[in-house]
Amino acid sequence: MASGSSSESNGQPVGAHNVEMEDMADKKPSLPIEDDIMQLARLGEVGAIQKLFDGGKFDATYKDEQGITPLHWAAINNHYALCHFLIKSGANINAKGGDAVATPVLWAAKRCHYYIVNLLLEHGADPLLTDDQGFNLLHSATLDGNVYQIVLLLHQDIPVDIPDAQAHTALMWAAYKGYPSCVDLFLRWGANVYATDDQGFTALHWALVKGSQGSIQKLLEYGADRFAKNNDGKTPAVTAEEMNTVRQWRAALSQAGYNKDASQKEFPVPGVKDTRWFISRFLYFWPFLIIFFAVFLLSHYPLLVGIPLAGAIAFGMQWVAQKLLRWAPSNMRSVHHTPWLAGIFSGTLFWVGVCWITTVMPGTLQKHFFLNVLFAVFYGFTGYFYFFTMSSDPGFVPKSASRSASKKVIDELMELKTFDENHFCVNCMVRKPLRSKHCKRCERCVAKSDHHCPWVNNCVANNNHRHFVLYVLSMELGIVSWIYLVLGYLEKVKKPKDVTCAVISDDLCEILHKDPYTIVLSIWAAFQLTWVTMLLCVQLIQIARNLTTYESMRGHLHDKTPVDALNTFVTTGSTSQDVTANGLGSGQDTGDTPSARPQPRSSIWDQWKRLLGLDTFVATALQGSQAGRQRRRVGNPWSKGLVTNCKDFWCDGAPVLKGRESGFARLAGERVDYTRIYEVPKMRYSRSSGADGGRYESVGTEEEV
Repeated sequence: MASGSSSESNGQPVGAHNVEMEDMADKKPSLPIEDDIMQLARLGEVGAIQKLFDGGKFDATYKDEQGITPLHWAAINNHYALCHFLIKSGANINAKGGDAVATPVLWAAKRCHYYIVNLLLEHGADPLLTDDQGFNLLHSATLDGNVYQIVLLLHQDIPVDIPDAQAHTALMWAAYKGYPSCVDLFLRWGANVYATDDQGFTALHWALVKGSQGSIQKLLEYGADRFAKNNDGKTPAVTAEEMNTVRQWRAALSQAGYNKDASQKEFPVPGVKDTRWFISRFLYFWPFLIIFFAVFLLSHYPLLVGIPLAGAIAFGMQWVAQKLLRWAPSNMRSVHHTPWLAGIFSGTLFWVGVCWITTVMPGTLQKHFFLNVLFAVFYGFTGYFYFFTMSSDPGFVPKSASRSASKKVIDELMELKTFDENHFCVNCMVRKPLRSKHCKRCERCVAKSDHHCPWVNNCVANNNHRHFVLYVLSMELGIVSWIYLVLGYLEKVKKPKDVTCAVISDDLCEILHKDPYTIVLSIWAAFQLTWVTMLLCVQLIQIARNLTTYESMRGHLHDKTPVDALNTFVTTGSTSQDVTANGLGSGQDTGDTPSARPQPRSSIWDQWKRLLGLDTFVATALQGSQAGRQRRRVGNPWSKGLVTNCKDFWCDGAPVLKGRESGFARLAGERVDYTRIYEVPKMRYSRSSGADGGRYESVGTEEEV
C-alpha cells in the first residue's frame, strides 16, 4: 500500500497486476499451432484441443514449466465453453502457476470475468487459496473494483474481513484504491470498520492515503474511529497532512457532520434529537413564510422598494435554510434532496386557499357562485392528489428477505448471463424488473419509474403516476378558474382615488391598488401555469405513447441541448439528467458508468420530434406502414396503440381516490405486476385499424415478436 508497507511497488500493489497474458502476435509458437495446446487455449479452440486429447498428445492436467495449465489461459481469456470442457475433462481446477503462483480463478478475477469465476467456483475452485502475495480471491477482486464481481464473491460466504499476508482486509484495499462503491458495499455487508493491519492502520488511514473523499465519508458515516492511532501514534488527521489530503479529509468531515478537528457538530436548536425529522419539517414549512413575506412586501410597498426588499428577505430566509443543511445528513445536503420545493408549492396552495376563503369568495359568491364551486372542486382535488402522491408508496421493488434469497437471484442471473447493472441492483440486492430504476434520492428501486419529482418530494411511478397526472391536471384547471374568479372579484372592488405609481401606467396603478395582495398572489399563482402546462402536455403525450419520462430521456443521454435541460426541468424540477443506470460496474470515483460509443448529437428539432412523437409520424409518412411497425417493435415494445395505451393508464380498474395494489397495472388489457416483470410480454402485431396504424395481440411464448 503506502510507504512503510511492503505491498506496493511503483505505485501499484505487488501482485495486483502481475498476471498478464503474453502478446500472441509477437510470440512465435515452439510447436505448430494445431499441436500447441497453450496457444489453442488462448484462442478458445475447443475442437482442436479435443483432437489433441483424443490423440493422446495432451490431457487436461497438462502444465508447463511455470505450472500454467490450459485452464489458466482459457480463464483469463474468458473462454467459457473451453473452461467447461477442460473442467469436465479433469483439469486441476486449483492448480497454481505463473509468476504470481495463482489459480485459474484468480487469473479470471484479474480480468473481471465473473461468469468464468462463478463457473470455477461451482466446480470446486477454492476462493481462499492465495497467490504469492497472500491475496485470495476477494482481495484480488477488490483491487480491480468491480462491484458485481465482489457481490458474487460475498454471496459465496467468503468472510468479508479475511486478511491478507499483512493483515489488510478487503475494506482496507477498497479504501486505499479509492473505490467508494466498494467501500459502501463492504460496510453494508458488515465489514469491521475498526480492523487494523500489522502497522495499526485502519481503513480510514488508507482512505486518506488515496484521498478519495467518497471513501473517507462512507467510513465516517459508518462510525470509523476519527482519532485511531497506528503503531507510530499517527491519527487520521496526521495521515491526511502527510499525504496532502487535508482538503478531502475536512470536506468528508463536514459532509458527515463533524467539525474540522473531527469533533461532533452540535445542532444549533437545543432539544432536537432527530435532526433529519426536524430539518425536513423546517424546510417544508419555511417556504410558507417566505412566500407570505415576499407577497406582502411586494403588495404594500412601491415597486422600486418592494421588489428589492422582497428579494432580500427571500434570499436571506433561503440562506438560513441552506445554512441549516450543514447539520443535515449527507444525503440531504442539497435543497433538491429535501422537501424545499414541495414546501414552495404547498405554501402557494395554502395562501391561495386562505385568500379565497377570506377575500375572494365573500366578494364573488353571489355573482359567481358556480365558478366558486368549480374552483373549490379543483382546489380540493389538487390538494388531495398532491398529498396522496407525496405520501404514497410509488411502487418500491420489494427487497430480498435474506442473503440466501439474494444469492438465489444472483445464481439465476448468472445462468442467464445477465448479471449486470441493467438486471441487478447492488444497492438493493434485488433483480431489477423491466422499466424500473434505482432512485438515489429514495434509495430504493422503483417499479415502472417515471421520475423523481422534488415538487412532491417523492418518486412518480406505477402506484402514484395516475394520481400525479390528476394532480397536475387539477392544478391547471384550478389556476385558470382562480384567474377568472379574481378578475370577477376585481370588477366589484372600487378604484382607489389619488394613487400614483412611478413605474407602471395610471390605469394599471389603479387596478393594482384595488387589492395589491390578492393581485400579487394571483400573479405568482398564474406564473405556475408555465411549467404546469408544459409538464401536463409532456405527461399526456408520454401516456399516449406508453413511455415513462426515464425511458424518454435516456434515449438522448449523451445529448446536452437546451431541450434536454428544459425537458428535465419540466418533469423533474432540475436541469441535471439523472437517467443513467446504477453505474456500479466500477467502484471508482469517476468512470463508474461503463463507456459507451459516442452518440450523434441531435438538433433541437429532433429532440422535440422525439418528445412529441412526431418522429414516428415522419418515419411512417416517408417509409410506409412497415416503418411504423418496425419502430414500435424495436424502439418501444410497450406501446400497444394510442387508444389501448390510454385505456391501460386511465381505465385499469384501480380506484381513482385510493391506493392501488402495489406494482400492478394493465398492459394491453392484461394485468401485470411491474415489480416482477423481467421479460417483455410477446405480442403479435395486427394490421387491423387503430390509432397508430395497428395494434398488438398476446401470443404464445413460442412465437416471435
